[in-house]
Amino acid sequence: MGWRAPETLALAFPEAVPRPMTGAVELRLAEAAIAPVSRPERASEVLVALYETLGGERVTAPLVRRLPSGARAWLLCRAAALLGRESGWFQADCSACGAPYDLRLRLAEVPKGPPGPGFPMTEVETSLGPRRFEVPNGRHEEVLARGTTADPRRDLVALLGLAGTAAEDACRFTEADLDRIEAALDAVAPDIGDEIATTCPACGAATRAVIDPLAFALPRPDEILRETHLIARAYHWDEGAIHALPASRRRAYAQLIAAEMRGTGGAR
Repeated sequence: MGWRAPETLALAFPEAVPRPMTGAVELRLAEAAIAPVSRPERASEVLVALYETLGGERVTAPLVRRLPSGARAWLLCRAAALLGRESGWFQADCSACGAPYDLRLRLAEVPKGPPGPGFPMTEVETSLGPRRFEVPNGRHEEVLARGTTADPRRDLVALLGLAGTAAEDACRFTEADLDRIEAALDAVAPDIGDEIATTCPACGAATRAVIDPLAFALPRPDEILRETHLIARAYHWDEGAIHALPASRRRAYAQLIAAEMRGTGGAR
């Protein structure tokens, strides 16, 4: 039986060097976070926009798609810290009554689990014999987000299988096989705790909130453009010059201009 090499990179929690945070980078991040594509595709765009190198390699779209899903989740949490939004309030929906509620969160406290032996792949004894699988990566996430069959577990196993017969095997595995494969992948994949157990203040039911930095931690395009507008109107700088400023300096200029306008009743 032929085996293919895993495409998932053996990078659990790689050393990450961010790009200098300018207005241009912030705007690219903000637009990536609201792009009309699947969440995994938005996550890939955010990672490419934010990081310069990962594990010593220059960041490219193919690189971030080959990162393990756990590594991608961890890098998104780091993104929130880099942008000064590492802690604060965010909104979640109760799984019982559907009511929205506010939850206090500090991303530095989100736990992470190291990879297991053999990472980024594992071998499982199945009813068809021994089979090897790689841990999920960004490309797998993107493929699954485009739609699956009636049995998403088999779709995932077909993607992760390293045997030449992976697609055929996925159809023939028993439910017990699928359970063993899932457990083996969970044991070897790096992971972060992306859920918080809490109580709904509306109905009192126990619920779990999924932590998604894409939903609350990234800048918004209108915030950046509003600051750009204030500076351009006050100083007559062009957009490129304003967006080349460090983000903290742009915000400081915008705050000074806004304070001056308030002090003069908005007159210029």
